[in-house]
Amino acid sequence: MSTFPYRRRTAGAGSASGTQEHNIDVGATRHSDAQQSTAHSLARHDAGTRSIRIASPASPSPRASDAPTANYSQTPDSIRGRTMILSSLALHAGIRDSISSNRSDGVGAALGLGPGGGTRRSSMDDWSSIDQILAGPRPDVSNLTRLLCERPHERTGAAGLPRPDYSYLGSERVPKNARRQASALLANEGCRDTNHHRHDTQTREQQPLPLVPHAEIPKQHPDDMQLPDEQEPLILPQPCISDAASGAERRYSFLHRRVHTALGLVLVPLQYIPAVVLGLIMNLLDGLSYGLIAFPVSIPVFAKFGPVGFSMYMLSTAVSQLVYSGGASAFRGANGTMLIEAIPFLYAICNTVLAGVDESQPDRIIATTMVAYVSSTLITGLVFFLLGFLKIGTLVDFFPRHILVGCIGGVGYFLLQTGLEVTSRLKLAVSWSILRDLFEPNTLGLWSSSFALAILLRALNARFTSPLFVPVFFMIVPAVFYVTTAVLGLSMETLRAAGWVFELPDAGVPFYYFYTLFDFGNTDWHVVLKTLPTILGLAFFSILHVPINVPALAVSTNVDKIDTNRELLAHGISNLLSGILGSFQNYLVYSNSVLFIRSGGNSNLAGMMLCAATLAIFFSGPAIIGYIPTMVVGALIFHLGLELVKEALVDTVGVVNRIEYATILAIVLAMAMVGFNEGIFLGILMACFFFILLYSRRSALRKAYTGSAVRSTVRRLYSQRRFLDDVCRQIQVMRLQGFMFFGTINGVEAYIRNLLEQRQWQANPIRFLVLDFALVTGMDFSAAEAFIRIRRLLEAREIYMVICGAERVSEVGNALRTAGIWSDGGCEYVQTSLSLNEALEWCENVLLQYYYIHQAALAGTEVPQSYYILPAPQPDNIDMYGSSPRHAMVTRATQSAMPAEDDSQPPKPSSDTVSPAFPLLYQAFLDLEPDEAADEALAFVAPHFVRKQLCADQYLWRVGSAPEGMYLVESGTLRVYVDNGLGDLEAVESILPGTSLGELALITGRPHSTTVITDSTVVLWEFSKSVYDGLSAKDPAQVLAFIRLALMYPAQGMAAITAYAFCAQ
Repeated sequence: MSTFPYRRRTAGAGSASGTQEHNIDVGATRHSDAQQSTAHSLARHDAGTRSIRIASPASPSPRASDAPTANYSQTPDSIRGRTMILSSLALHAGIRDSISSNRSDGVGAALGLGPGGGTRRSSMDDWSSIDQILAGPRPDVSNLTRLLCERPHERTGAAGLPRPDYSYLGSERVPKNARRQASALLANEGCRDTNHHRHDTQTREQQPLPLVPHAEIPKQHPDDMQLPDEQEPLILPQPCISDAASGAERRYSFLHRRVHTALGLVLVPLQYIPAVVLGLIMNLLDGLSYGLIAFPVSIPVFAKFGPVGFSMYMLSTAVSQLVYSGGASAFRGANGTMLIEAIPFLYAICNTVLAGVDESQPDRIIATTMVAYVSSTLITGLVFFLLGFLKIGTLVDFFPRHILVGCIGGVGYFLLQTGLEVTSRLKLAVSWSILRDLFEPNTLGLWSSSFALAILLRALNARFTSPLFVPVFFMIVPAVFYVTTAVLGLSMETLRAAGWVFELPDAGVPFYYFYTLFDFGNTDWHVVLKTLPTILGLAFFSILHVPINVPALAVSTNVDKIDTNRELLAHGISNLLSGILGSFQNYLVYSNSVLFIRSGGNSNLAGMMLCAATLAIFFSGPAIIGYIPTMVVGALIFHLGLELVKEALVDTVGVVNRIEYATILAIVLAMAMVGFNEGIFLGILMACFFFILLYSRRSALRKAYTGSAVRSTVRRLYSQRRFLDDVCRQIQVMRLQGFMFFGTINGVEAYIRNLLEQRQWQANPIRFLVLDFALVTGMDFSAAEAFIRIRRLLEAREIYMVICGAERVSEVGNALRTAGIWSDGGCEYVQTSLSLNEALEWCENVLLQYYYIHQAALAGTEVPQSYYILPAPQPDNIDMYGSSPRHAMVTRATQSAMPAEDDSQPPKPSSDTVSPAFPLLYQAFLDLEPDEAADEALAFVAPHFVRKQLCADQYLWRVGSAPEGMYLVESGTLRVYVDNGLGDLEAVESILPGTSLGELALITGRPHSTTVITDSTVVLWEFSKSVYDGLSAKDPAQVLAFIRLALMYPAQGMAAITAYAFCAQ
């Protein structure tokens, strides 16, 4: 039986899982022994549960806006609550240390300890487990072991803490093997008595528990199925014989072990008998529902092929069970069976054979059909094997799941139709005669009774949800049927003649009868080739179930690591062996495997026993079919059909979107009215079409903002930053994402055209359009061609297109270069940068070029050639009143940023000796604090700056090094790097001449958190830490005034880095 599992899991632990909830007042100022006890219990229970709700006793009711966060496993409230707990633990530890070290009697009094509270021993001293965890446990001992093995109340004599509650180990949420392991660790198990092996529990409780490495109790989710672990062998413990034992004792011990071994060989298989019996019943029921309809019995040539299909089914099931239980699969209790979804394809193969072979040659039809069936099994096995052997099983995951759901719905419709044909013994067709025959009294009773049983089963199954209910139901139905017929006095011949019981197979038909139907000399190989498209469709449809059933079974059986390629290999071996033996396809079935494992069959031995029982049914022959009521088989088929139709058309309502649901419905209708191959093909076409439609609705524009929101991380002079603050709106940044193709590029182009509209242009004229391709995965020809139109549009407005985030040799870079959208394409209005930060830095530099050009034009001076980054108009040609919105913005910003005439030259210090560093200091802090006190502070510290020169690629400091001073850059540039966590340094900031660095480390005295390297030869002025400490003691007021100035640069840098880190992403 195939099902499409929909598993629901709830986040967090509730009352159903047995998880305790602790309400802790983290804001309390009085910490009593009871609170310490609660916290100790909190830490102990949190090691084995998923979440603990932290709430104040007087916490308000949840707000309505917080309700959606219940859909997440980690909500902001839960994270914040855990943070509060850790903060309170750190606070408690600090208070405890101050109490125990007699540092403050006032603290002890505040905590309610009374006079001399500083010398009183607090119960927090006993909270050693939490402190050890916060301080970091030994690498060879796990946190849970420490919590379980620590007994602080016995060690310190504190009476306030309760005894650790080890009854948690008996919880049903803990698997048996984990309970056994933890119990063994806690009991310090060993051989203590050579005769009866008993432990003195009283003595054991008084002994300290050992620290055993990594004794973790696994966490389980309350919704996980409680599947039993591998059963313990029913063997008594072996006695331990000491070295000093006598020879008689050794002989007795040897005999004892032999007896126990013999008993184990008998008793171990006995414990798997219930699971094997249940698995055999499921195989019989599936064989009656699948095997009997493997051939279209409504067609005269296949009218007596029900027993043949049953025998082939049992053989295929036994083969798959042998392969899976033999170690090919990672699941020890996996069950294999025939693929029910394969039956529609098998019927399509039969129809192709009937259309290609003359119906006057029934032997040729049968031989060709048998060869085609076996060929489908071999090709399916070969596909499975190649996918697993080449380790490309993940390719199956790319197939849309809603198409598979639609195919399952089509199989459900087919099963409903097959159920009508099997029970009514009619070949359904759209005609009045068939409809009239369906409602003939005897025929109506045949199919309506089966359908009524299926409805009754579904109604009862909604009430009785045990997996054992369905097999028990179908065991009761035949008994009720024969009791009823016996009361009515109906004979078996009458029942078979009326169609209520299947016909007896021909007398003397052996179990290997289907092998006699193969006749390779009478096979029409040309017709077999015609069935190849259907066979390939069957193989394609078969492989889709492995990525669904295997992970679902892994979740249900708590298997952590599953290799899909290994399971594909197992399926390939199983199907190839089944094909060689002349049988059907098979695969790992989820529902039967879960039922088998939950019944105690989680063992390879149990699987082998089920294989042997299935082979016994196979060798006994198909005679059992002649005693099976048709209503049992019909009810099974109707039940499966209704389940699959419900799964496809009902369970998906509200789960998939409307487009996907329309695809599912179309596939079901196409399979019902046209055919299965046509339905799959239609589903693939619709999936491709709707994928393009849905993906095109997703905007390729991740975020758009101006340069005033995000700036480069270059540390510039304050006057330059003030100018850029006014003109950075001319930088427009667009972060693109995803795969750009003809369906998504239109939205990007429309957004850019909207920026250039007249009204928008007057409000926010732009000079630079920065296109960030860092999140773009690919680009087709249509998108590249669209960027050609965008480039022409921007070039007409003299707007620079700045490309960043795309490597030159990459899919995106190659597409852009092919379209001529690159800096080497001959267009001056196209520029390229490696990263967004560099692109923003380039745009700011160009704007600063205009600043100095306008400044020169306003002042009537010449501009050095070093300021020219791009060709720009000379000062004489600039319209000072602005000829466009962009020029007007630059002119106003230049006038605002230019210093006043009286501030253009630094004032002369009161001292007769002028320090060489004073002009640089004055330039760096010119506009930060233009007052007399600031000038005096600069004049006070200027003589203490010492000139230094560093070569290119030289470290100024490294991360973790002690601060040596602050530095003022006279010439050259430096880069600030941080460790990206992978051992590589990543540049985050650039330091330009006229700015300072190292202020924070100098003031705080903490080690450097970054690494600074020179880009070229750099001239610095150093203000050393020793001088800073001396001046702070000599004249703290002047040093404080200087610190106020010095901290403004790192404040600006931090603001730029923060904006870039959060807003630009």
